[in-house]
Amino acid sequence: MTIPNSVSWSPDHKTMYFTDSGEATIYACDYSSDDEAISNERVFYKHTGPGLPDGHRVDVDGNLWSTFYGGSNVLKISPSGEAIGEIKLPTKFVGTELFITTAAMKDEEGTAEEIEKGGALFKVDVGVQGLDLYEFKLSK
Repeated sequence: MTIPNSVSWSPDHKTMYFTDSGEATIYACDYSSDDEAISNERVFYKHTGPGLPDGHRVDVDGNLWSTFYGGSNVLKISPSGEAIGEIKLPTKFVGTELFITTAAMKDEEGTAEEIEKGGALFKVDVGVQGLDLYEFKLSK
């Protein structure tokens, strides 16, 4: 991994997701909570658009919501790894509300609106509850 970001689990805790921003890839692995075994690593989502996958969170329906550093959006990715929704923001960057932080930008990095709203916090009601946090300690 070159730039690791975000680790999360599916609602049944049998799939672990992790982001490698440097590879523009979100991976999935089979996970056993009985013995903490991680197996069957595979590409869950390979990003080909602008920006790099960064932080993410899974909702109660099993969809993964991923932000994109250097992009202007959040993608809703289905449990099968397909982008099925998008939130567009006017800048690069508990309940049913998603809080999104964005990166501040220098004058030469974007439009006037992107620079003005860079470093901002956005609140978007996505209509679905996020999963409770899953406490995990890697013992290997």
